[in-house]
Amino acid sequence: MSYTIYVWIGLGGALGSILRGLLNRLLPFQINSFSWSTFIVNMIGCVFIGYFWTKLDDETQKAFWITGLLGGLTTFSGLGLELTRYLNEKNYNLAVIYGLTSILTGILLVWFGQKLASFF
Repeated sequence: MSYTIYVWIGLGGALGSILRGLLNRLLPFQINSFSWSTFIVNMIGCVFIGYFWTKLDDETQKAFWITGLLGGLTTFSGLGLELTRYLNEKNYNLAVIYGLTSILTGILLVWFGQKLASFF
């Protein structure tokens, strides 16, 4: 594998991280409400990872889009931090709703992205 693939991963990762940062600024985390910014980036990532994994054959393209852009955009660690913050504040209902909604919707959207790839 060529070292240029790491440049593509880095460029995609930078772009994805910038997009996530912008959305985090628009929709900041609040302890008493659903964490929309992390949820949205993770769900967008789920649709597109299903789509790109099915559609792309070229390893460089996969590196840019999946490892780079979607890796920089999505955030499992952010999900974990937010769930922990809800639990620390004893906001158990929101923690369960947010956690289950994120995981179950994410799985459904990866599947949807795969199906979408067969049409486009």
